[in-house]
Amino acid sequence: MDFNTFADKAFKISREKGFDEAEIYYSRGGEFQLSSLNGEVDSYTDASSIEVYFRGLKNGKIGTAFSEILSEEAATLLVEEAFENCSIASGEDVYIFHDGTGEYSNFESYSGAFQKKTVKEKIDTVVSLEKLALEYDKKILMVPTCRSADTWSEVTIINTLGLNRRYKSDGGFAVVVSLAGDEKSKKTGFSFSLVRTPEELDVKRVAEEASKRAIDQLGAGNVKSGKYRVVFRNDVFGQLFGTFTSMYSADNVQRGLSVLKGKMGTVIGSNKLSVYDDPFLPESPYSKPFDDEGVPTCKKALVERGELRTFLYDLRTAAKEGTKSTGNSVRGTYRSKPSIAPVNTVIRSGDLSFDELLETMGEGIFVTDLTGLHSGTNQVSGEFSLGASGFFVKDGKISSPIEQFTISSNILKVYNGIVEVGSDSVSSIYRVSSPSVLVDEIDVASE
Repeated sequence: MDFNTFADKAFKISREKGFDEAEIYYSRGGEFQLSSLNGEVDSYTDASSIEVYFRGLKNGKIGTAFSEILSEEAATLLVEEAFENCSIASGEDVYIFHDGTGEYSNFESYSGAFQKKTVKEKIDTVVSLEKLALEYDKKILMVPTCRSADTWSEVTIINTLGLNRRYKSDGGFAVVVSLAGDEKSKKTGFSFSLVRTPEELDVKRVAEEASKRAIDQLGAGNVKSGKYRVVFRNDVFGQLFGTFTSMYSADNVQRGLSVLKGKMGTVIGSNKLSVYDDPFLPESPYSKPFDDEGVPTCKKALVERGELRTFLYDLRTAAKEGTKSTGNSVRGTYRSKPSIAPVNTVIRSGDLSFDELLETMGEGIFVTDLTGLHSGTNQVSGEFSLGASGFFVKDGKISSPIEQFTISSNILKVYNGIVEVGSDSVSSIYRVSSPSVLVDEIDVASE
């Protein structure tokens, strides 16, 4: 059964059942993933999926149901299950659907370039990644992780209020972890690249970056406990910032689960800090013209020169405050409850190069790795205590590798402590594009 016929059938049954309004979120997509070990393909995934998520409204209450099949029987079962769920729904929240109005971008998020590549070409890419990483230096013992992948997805949202929108997107990534060793120690180095097209993937850079980072950490020593100026490497600051993006969710703010509650319009950080949600970021595979409730997306400032400018809303949380959705309803998988999150978080770059950032710091610590980002962070208070490694910096130059120390602070203290922002932005695995950042003071405890 094609999707339009399925939707017509489900909506007809929903009216007969007694729903006031009904909506279907339909997603289909595919993933191709390869990993290489010892010069050969170690694992191979070529999968496709279909997700159907039905929502029905009755007197402001919502009922939901899920399926992976487009059939007449599935349509009937979906509506019946959703109606049963709606009948036992509790809580004071009132749900609404979007009627399809608003200005939708014509942003092109699909190129099809990855799908045009042959399997052999994709195998050659992942094998080359491993080979280049191994050949970088004789100190590289092995490449325990070497993976490349590409994905595509097509999303359609249609409801009985007149919403009918569709977009298609694709992209890929590569990740390499190299293991270096000498007579005293062994260290790993990590590199990651997120791209829209195969041509954007710099295989040599990703492979050699992972190996260089592993070698540079060999012989790491300790650092004395104390308070230090710290430069966070671009991808590392992106990870730290991304761990706390849930505090911008209006749902968390309304439930008192965000450190930003009551701070709208106030200064929460240094005037060097400006942060945007940009759903049209050209280089991001996650960019999209509407959110997972069908609301048009738009670029917006979360923080502008240190001032908190907006929270992120979906339709339900916006209705609570008598405002509009910001287009930030996000689904993980079709079985997960929708959440509120940025599409692409962009921390605005500054003018200083990385070397100039170190020169400005003078003496301090350059952090290149953080561990415990989930267990060591408190989303409500903003406090964090994380394992770290990196380099000691003296006279504005990298001096020696250091390891086994802990950095502790509060994310708002970090915001306020930003002295300079670099010009070396890069995308991290947390959907955050970030430059390297200099923070004036961080508590460091040596193990």
